[in-house]
Amino acid sequence: MQLRGATVVVTGGSRGIGAGIVAAFAEQGANIVNGDLLAVPDVAAAWEETKAAAQAAGVSTAEADTDVRDEASCQALMRTALDAFGRIDVVCANAGVIGLGPIADFDAAEWDRILDVNAKGVFLTCKAAIPALVGQGSGCFVNTASIAGKRGGARAAAYCASKFAVVGFTQSLAMEMAPHGVRANSICPGYLGTSMWLNDILAGEAAAGRDAGETFEKMSAERVPLGRPQTPADIGEAAVYLARTDNVTGIALTVAGGLEVW
Repeated sequence: MQLRGATVVVTGGSRGIGAGIVAAFAEQGANIVNGDLLAVPDVAAAWEETKAAAQAAGVSTAEADTDVRDEASCQALMRTALDAFGRIDVVCANAGVIGLGPIADFDAAEWDRILDVNAKGVFLTCKAAIPALVGQGSGCFVNTASIAGKRGGARAAAYCASKFAVVGFTQSLAMEMAPHGVRANSICPGYLGTSMWLNDILAGEAAAGRDAGETFEKMSAERVPLGRPQTPADIGEAAVYLARTDNVTGIALTVAGGLEVW
C-alpha cells in the first residue's frame, strides 16, 4: 500500500502507543484521524501535542470524540474520516485499558469494563469501517493486541482474555475480508514505559518507596533478550510495516525484543 496521501484512522491516538502509531504514519505522509476520549482534559491536551507533531510532518489531521464501547460513536468516527478525506485506507483499533487482580476477587464490573474497551471496542471500530474498505476493495486493519494475548499471566486474567480475543477476532476478520482485497493483522507489544505500565501495572512501586520508572527499566534490562523495553515508535514502525505489506494477513506480530518469540 502507498501510504503518502492515505487516510489512517487510529483509536486512542492521543498518547502512548497510539501517539507512536500516529507519528509513524505521519512520517510516511498519511493523513490522520484520531478517535479518542477528547472530552477528557488530559487526553485532549495530549492530542494537541501529538496533532501538532503530525501536522509538522506536513499531513492533515481530523479528530472525533470517540467511545469505542459505543457503536454509534465508532460509526461517527468513520464518517468524520470520510467527510475529511473521502476514503479510509488503514484502521488501527488501538484504544485499550487494563485492570489487575486475582481471579477469585476480581470484580465482574471491572471485567466487563476491560472486555468492553479492549475486545468489543476493536470489534465495533472494525465493523464501522468495513463498508468503506469493502466498497473500495482495498485497505487494512491493524489492531493492537499484546504479548498478553499470547500468554496468560497471574493477576491479569481480564486483560489477557481481552487481548487473546483481539488476536482471534483479527484472524477471523482477515479470513472474511480477504475476498474483498482487505487485510487484517494485529500487533502484540511487549514492555512499554507508558502510563499503563507505570501507573497501573507498577502502581505499587510508589507505595513501597520505589520509583516505577527505575523499576521498569531494570525489569526490562533483565527480562527482555534485546536488553531494552519497547517504545511507541517501535509499535508505530510495526503498524506501518503491516499496512504496507500487501501479502500479509491474519498474523499477530510480536514486537517484544525477544521476550515472546511467536
